[in-house]
Amino acid sequence: MPAPREKPQAPAIGLTLMGQVPRPALRVIAANIQALLETPVEMLPAVAIPAEAFQRQRNQYDAGLILKHLAGFPFPHHLRILAVTNVDLCSPILTFVFGQAELGLSLAIISDFRLKHLEDGEVAPEGVYYERLAKIALHELAHTFSLYHCETPKCLMCYSPGLRHLDDLDLFFCERCSFALRQSLRSLPA
Repeated sequence: MPAPREKPQAPAIGLTLMGQVPRPALRVIAANIQALLETPVEMLPAVAIPAEAFQRQRNQYDAGLILKHLAGFPFPHHLRILAVTNVDLCSPILTFVFGQAELGLSLAIISDFRLKHLEDGEVAPEGVYYERLAKIALHELAHTFSLYHCETPKCLMCYSPGLRHLDDLDLFFCERCSFALRQSLRSLPA
């Protein structure tokens, strides 16, 4: 009798930790990715934050330099890689960023640094914190699937310049962005 053949595993999105983020937060991110993108998520080993990404004059980390560092790691079997960190991220042209991805490329990073508190400085309720993380993770991953910022109010692909705007967004994509995302996911090699 021939041995049973293993079912090929679907390509997954790799989730890696860069710093100190609570494990339940990573599980929430993974669950939302699996639910909205209908794609498996695999936890990867943690990766150190590169020292050269620290911008001393700003006391922040350059998200682009971290992505460049991640590009040097071999992640050959993953659709995309999402790094999750707790450090304050910036870009050369923005005071801060919640996350960053390069359109159509396979890497994204998000940070919970600015998501833990309300605008008045109080600690955010756990549900608010988790929802913010999920929104930023899905938004940045969608950029890796070539989605641009959207003008549809409340769409997850709207640009969020601050927490108030982020909190007002829905935890799903508008019809147009959902269609574009499904098309992009279908076009990936099996």
